[in-house]
Amino acid sequence: MMTKNIKGKQRSFKIPHITMMLFLTFFIFTFIGAGSIIVVSCVGLFLCIIGLMQSSVRVDLWILIPLIFYNVVSLLSGYRIYGTTVDGLASTQSFFPVVYLLAAYLSGGERTLLKRSCAIWVGMIAFIGIGQFTLATFHGNADRLSGLMGNPNAMGAMLVLGWFALQSCIGEVQEGKTALKRFFQGLDFLTLIALALTMSFGSFGALGIGIIAMHIYRKGNLSTLILRTAEIVFAVGCGILLYIAGCIANWPWLCIVLSIYILSAAICQNAFRLYLADRRWISTLICLAGVCSVGVLLFFRPNAAATFIERLAMIKNGLGYFGKNPLLGVGPYQWRLLNLQDTDPYFNTWHIHNVFVHVGVELGLIALAMLIITAIRHISKREDEAQRGMFFASLTHNMMDTSFFYMATLPFLIMTAANDERRTRLLSGTVVKVIFGGFAALFTWNLIQCLL
Repeated sequence: MMTKNIKGKQRSFKIPHITMMLFLTFFIFTFIGAGSIIVVSCVGLFLCIIGLMQSSVRVDLWILIPLIFYNVVSLLSGYRIYGTTVDGLASTQSFFPVVYLLAAYLSGGERTLLKRSCAIWVGMIAFIGIGQFTLATFHGNADRLSGLMGNPNAMGAMLVLGWFALQSCIGEVQEGKTALKRFFQGLDFLTLIALALTMSFGSFGALGIGIIAMHIYRKGNLSTLILRTAEIVFAVGCGILLYIAGCIANWPWLCIVLSIYILSAAICQNAFRLYLADRRWISTLICLAGVCSVGVLLFFRPNAAATFIERLAMIKNGLGYFGKNPLLGVGPYQWRLLNLQDTDPYFNTWHIHNVFVHVGVELGLIALAMLIITAIRHISKREDEAQRGMFFASLTHNMMDTSFFYMATLPFLIMTAANDERRTRLLSGTVVKVIFGGFAALFTWNLIQCLL
């Protein structure tokens, strides 16, 4: 706590150290993909030390307890197979309850600051990704954008979540702060451009479902939906043109021209939106053009339909192992070995591309129930329409992909979610210290095992 005397009055300023550390955590996790046990353990231990200094806090026990219990079951499942706490999902995913509990200490203003910081960073990831793609065209190796996430589908999932976070930030900007609003609008345009460069159909689908959920929650009319869709179609269309120029035609100098145009369009987003609002018929034409262009996307990714069918087959294969060990599952990373030995096609992946099926198979039905409880509880929360769309987009994406297993995605969802005071209960300081102490011991033990 710092104090400063201004005109004879004492004013106090609280250093938002938890906010800063949570953002730095998200920043670090965007670079480590599915996780580095050493990095996660070090960061987790540091956050637990911060948590041990805190007192009582109000949390939603129907989210915290299932998250903790999920990780306990995951830890037992991994230990049963490997005889260690390092191998398995719990060594990295045990971080999630720590993030949730620390986020509960944030005030309304600190939550807004954290959400804006994370959303801006995702916008910067998009900006960097566009630059990476453009530079790659000069080397003749431009391809689907993986960016800092290291995988196009993971990058797509992160950009979708970032777009909804930016929408939430835009909705919270106070009247008169036009510069800040335009900054967020420019970033959300760049986010959609980068999303188009990933060519991730699962991410496109998640974005669509999230927008529908956001529109329903807002109780908006059809014209509002058409206007928003037109803005998205225009941005994605610009991204597709950049993808064609760089990846299909291999014209690097055209990519430079398009990149300059994209940056100019990002700066002028507010004017563009006002223009569409005044001429609704243009919005309708843009939407129709978007519908007609879906076939073009399929042309550039001809294996998209085959990939979708393969994932359905993968899910069906996973369902066949549900009853093999209902309590603790077959064990982390064991489904791939089982798939290698059965009569179904070998899918050559570590994760079933449906998080709920994967958890039910490898960690058991108890862990699956904990995830379902957490998801249902989140749906019952009170939050703004963009946050609601963000959750449904994440849920949709995890039905056909593996973003849940990337370290940055779930913490991002936690850090940008609203705090519904109606659902919270007071957790005593003693209980808080026990929880943080337990996770600190786990992170320390995992670190020791990795370093020795």
